[in-house]
Amino acid sequence: MKKIVVISDTHGKESWLDLPKCDILIHCGDFHITSRSELDYANYWFKNQNADIKLFSAGNHDTFLEEIGKDKCKELLTHVRYLENETIEVEGLKMYFSPHTPFFNSWAFMYPRRSLDAKRIWEKIPYGLDFLITHGPAYQILDYSKFENKSVGCEVLQREIFKKQPSTHLYGHIHENGGQHINTSGIDFYNCSVLNGEYKLVNQPTVIEVKDATI
Repeated sequence: MKKIVVISDTHGKESWLDLPKCDILIHCGDFHITSRSELDYANYWFKNQNADIKLFSAGNHDTFLEEIGKDKCKELLTHVRYLENETIEVEGLKMYFSPHTPFFNSWAFMYPRRSLDAKRIWEKIPYGLDFLITHGPAYQILDYSKFENKSVGCEVLQREIFKKQPSTHLYGHIHENGGQHINTSGIDFYNCSVLNGEYKLVNQPTVIEVKDATI
């Protein structure tokens, strides 16, 4: 069995987490990297995590990562694999990572809701995924915002997920639904935010165990 530990929306409180040893550690964004010093701290934090493979994609509060661009992120984040709109295969598992979410305030990696930009971003999701990792949720799937009193996930992302049928979708962004899991249409959806709507660390890391690939 492979143990995968998933977290999202740590917002500077990751040092309070007690993560179990795992084969793969995934962070779904909002480490809260807004400067070079915060990037260096994130790199140091990832270095000290007890995981064989460490994977990270940005979120809307990781503004410095959008500012410097994907290639520079990969260069500076030396203790974690940074992924942005790209596919990776690890331990026989096919994964796709993307940081984008619909516009909400003036933050990073955002696009107009139900726009052509949204279509261009999400149509890149490939078929045959074991894990889709995005920062934000699909529409009406663990995406209810008390602040806005409505579902705020992406409609276009929802359409592409049900079309492409990944086995599992991992995300965060909407803290109120953190730590929750549902299965719909044969797809497992996990909101992996460790913080709640008041930015308090209340949710445990998401732990998923998958069987080793057989030959």
